[in-house]
Amino acid sequence: MKGAFKKMRVPACALLLAAGIFAAVCFFPAAGESMPPAAEAAVLRLWHIDGFEGGVGSRAAFLRSAARKFADGGGAYVLVTAHTAESARAALAAGDVPDMISCGGDNSFAAGYAAPLQGYAFAAAEAGGQTLAVPWCRGAYLLFSADGDFSDMNAQNTVYSQGRGAHPAAAAWFAGLRGVSGLPAGEAAAALMRGDRTYMLGTQRDVQRFSARTFAVQVRPVREYCDLWQYILVTAASAHYASCLDFIGYLLSEEVQRGLHSLGMLGAFGEVYGEGSALYGAWRAPARTLPAWADAEALREVDALAEAALAGDENAAKKLENRTV
Repeated sequence: MKGAFKKMRVPACALLLAAGIFAAVCFFPAAGESMPPAAEAAVLRLWHIDGFEGGVGSRAAFLRSAARKFADGGGAYVLVTAHTAESARAALAAGDVPDMISCGGDNSFAAGYAAPLQGYAFAAAEAGGQTLAVPWCRGAYLLFSADGDFSDMNAQNTVYSQGRGAHPAAAAWFAGLRGVSGLPAGEAAAALMRGDRTYMLGTQRDVQRFSARTFAVQVRPVREYCDLWQYILVTAASAHYASCLDFIGYLLSEEVQRGLHSLGMLGAFGEVYGEGSALYGAWRAPARTLPAWADAEALREVDALAEAALAGDENAAKKLENRTV
């Protein structure tokens, strides 16, 4: 047996060498040819636009963090780019269309690029009977009191805060206020802190303004109206529609939504704050909102109608109601 093994060893080695040469000839490319590329994970481009004042921190950074976790969990890579509404409009007009857009405030420029979102329904973001976007986070209108129980609000002791991208006059009217006027956001908060006003209508951003100044306030949510939605949509130009839906589903998951408290923002469809927080309970679906695709002119008209309604114009009040959904 020992001798037989020695005799077989050389032929066996020769056979292995021949097999290796055969494999090299058959399975490796000839000179000048390239290997077929390995399958690559999809890369989704997401543009983020801050259309209204947030709470604290960066919504774009929050999206980037969610995108990293999504990719780590086996999802596609999501590249988040911060845009202004103006830069996004210019890029889209030049033919540069991403896979997804996160936008708030004046979203009208994005409507023509949006694909219907399968499996989602949100009435304010419908067009032609189909939902084109869904909110992934939101703000809220809030009533603040420095020294009162909200029972005696009137035109003299109440002011509304005019924050960027918000429509507080409409919120004030739907909240039942009459005759009140507005001031720029910082000035309105200062008036409350100085004692020039007892009450103020503001947003989630004002919670942070008062907190930063360690100024104690009582807070009551306005549940009659809200237009502070941060929407996300998939563009019809995307070649990765299913992967985009997967990311939106992840963004709306409990895991991601419960982290919105770090932004001072509210959950799209559920509570993310504990009892004792100034924003606890403010997320509940408002009775009225604005259509997501109202253009800049329509939004200016809403502001004008709301201011007239607050001043007692009943015809303007009826028109304002007709502009909401």
